[in-house]
Amino acid sequence: MKKIVQKCLAIVLCLSVLSGQALALSAADRFRRAAQIINTRGLIAEQSPIAQTTIEEDAAYLEENPDALSNILNDILSGMDTHSMYLTAAEYQAGFSTLSGYAGIGIAIREQDEGIIIQQVVKHSPAASAGLQVGDRLLTVDGQDVSTLPLEKVGELLQGKAGSTVRLSVRRDDQTLSFTLIRETILEENVSARQAAPGVEYIAISAFSSMNDAEDFEEIWQQLDEKQTKAVILDLRDNGGGMIDAAFAMLDLMLEDADKMATMHYRSDQGGDQPYYASGGGLPLNNITVLVNGNTASAAELMAGVLHEVGGATLIGTKTYGKGQGQYHLQLDGDYLVLTCLEMQLPQSGCWEGEGLKPDKEVHTLRTIRGYLNQAAPLDLTQPVYYGQQSEQVRAVCQRLHALGYLAEPTDILNTTALGALRRFQVDAGLETQVGAGEQTLRALELACQNAAERGLMIDDVYYEALAQCRAAAEKPLRYTPQADGSWRAA
Repeated sequence: MKKIVQKCLAIVLCLSVLSGQALALSAADRFRRAAQIINTRGLIAEQSPIAQTTIEEDAAYLEENPDALSNILNDILSGMDTHSMYLTAAEYQAGFSTLSGYAGIGIAIREQDEGIIIQQVVKHSPAASAGLQVGDRLLTVDGQDVSTLPLEKVGELLQGKAGSTVRLSVRRDDQTLSFTLIRETILEENVSARQAAPGVEYIAISAFSSMNDAEDFEEIWQQLDEKQTKAVILDLRDNGGGMIDAAFAMLDLMLEDADKMATMHYRSDQGGDQPYYASGGGLPLNNITVLVNGNTASAAELMAGVLHEVGGATLIGTKTYGKGQGQYHLQLDGDYLVLTCLEMQLPQSGCWEGEGLKPDKEVHTLRTIRGYLNQAAPLDLTQPVYYGQQSEQVRAVCQRLHALGYLAEPTDILNTTALGALRRFQVDAGLETQVGAGEQTLRALELACQNAAERGLMIDDVYYEALAQCRAAAEKPLRYTPQADGSWRAA
């Protein structure tokens, strides 16, 4: 399967990154090389190539005006389609950071009274492979004591060129441990999950940066039968796309039948139409609901469309971006040519380029958390609540759980549904689950709401609509039977 990657925020879907020439070329020669690549690899150029007279005229102009290279190439590319572009290395890094990442060891650090503490270890990173852990106190980097250094300086010491070596020492409990790591390109973690309600799993995919995302998704998906999951909310909002291999790998896990998922339309001299089929055998769920919006693009639109047309999923939210073309990413003497090379086609509706996917149910998020909380009951941080209690304090707690997306309908009774939402918040906040909320939980809840309000976040009515649909589906019997060995069989 060919690899395809894409810029976040729905600008570009890409197919491969190629190395440029080692020797620097003149602007005229770089233009000629770019024009040749456009004519021999570009999808649009198959029918409308750049005329040779135009190439020679522009090359002659660049002999005298080399700084015009970017403008000339982008003028040509914009006349072909809306996604192709020529970018400097700095522009490419800024626009495609979710794909290019950064070179380091894959940890996030914070400053505390006791020193520099590791607060996150990125999956599939050198730090994870070496065994570094959250909570380790960083002592030295390449022999330099970091205890008195500013946090920014420590971050600079940890980063470096991919392939370079860095030595660390950390304090863990009563032990001092030493590690030697080789820096790698670190990509963001884009897949997360939590239980939204009994029998309902919420899975968010923010991008398809690498095949690591497919591995993370598989780990989540393979555990659904153990949880006796009946319905899934798949959140693809603000997912601008990414590596299509990762999207297809995830789809292959989800689809029950061995049907055609999609067709990739290339130039005739590069294979023409290439269909992609599912293996079948996906976990038989009662419902999959996919959340989409105007920033759902490219490979994310492909996933939403395949689940809708092949898997029978429901789309909820607003119309998607409308990017159904894919691009090569080609490195040219340090700069990048992003060139449209394919068109993605769904089995029923074909390509959605310029049109987007229309949801089955259009739902808009209109309420701000700040505005909602201004009308909510006041929360007394010193007054705990308990299971079964009915009071204004319980309503205040439930309203804040509602604002944060944990509880569909606020109530003044801490019933089983409200307690389940409260416990999910406690887990996410790193707190011990209880049959109520004490001062620690109340303070964490209030702080989470304040942070959400300050960030201008909205109450997620799209999510709540999906949750209601999935909770109804979860009331129906399981369509499979979990087995003792961790597998399942169809009911």
